[in-house]
Amino acid sequence: MKNDRQTAEKNKQALSLKSMYFNRYLIVRYATALFFFTNLYWLAAMVLSQSVWLIVPAGLMLIYIASMAEQVKIYSRHTNDAKYTRLAFRAQLITNLLLLTPVAFLSSFTQLYPFLSSETQAQAAIFVILTAGIAISALVLRRLTKIRTNEDKHYQRIKQYEEVLN
Repeated sequence: MKNDRQTAEKNKQALSLKSMYFNRYLIVRYATALFFFTNLYWLAAMVLSQSVWLIVPAGLMLIYIASMAEQVKIYSRHTNDAKYTRLAFRAQLITNLLLLTPVAFLSSFTQLYPFLSSETQAQAAIFVILTAGIAISALVLRRLTKIRTNEDKHYQRIKQYEEVLN
């Protein structure tokens, strides 16, 4: 009876640690979902518009699928180095920066966003969306760097919890 209780307590502690390590990536998972569905929506609009530029959101989505697979694996096998996730957010950051160029707002705007009118309001909305995407990507990349170097607050809490257990 006592051994069963001790085993159950050890399993509970191990599960708690596993969850704590996985939760280091919580904001990353939310941002991944946000960008995945944003790019999915953009891809659907590009397909309906029959634009050749659909390769941009399609490529980003493929990278995010690899990132999501990596994040699922992190639950069962913790790692500090989420390579595909870092790649996805770098690709998103670079794409958003390139789409902010003046060319995107001049002749290419209707090609990249055929579902929008080329009015100033639509261009301003896209500018705000791209800028927000850049900010979120930069924030997530910073977070991934902190996780990789064990400088995040969650890691400190995990280490404190491990000390209490031992």
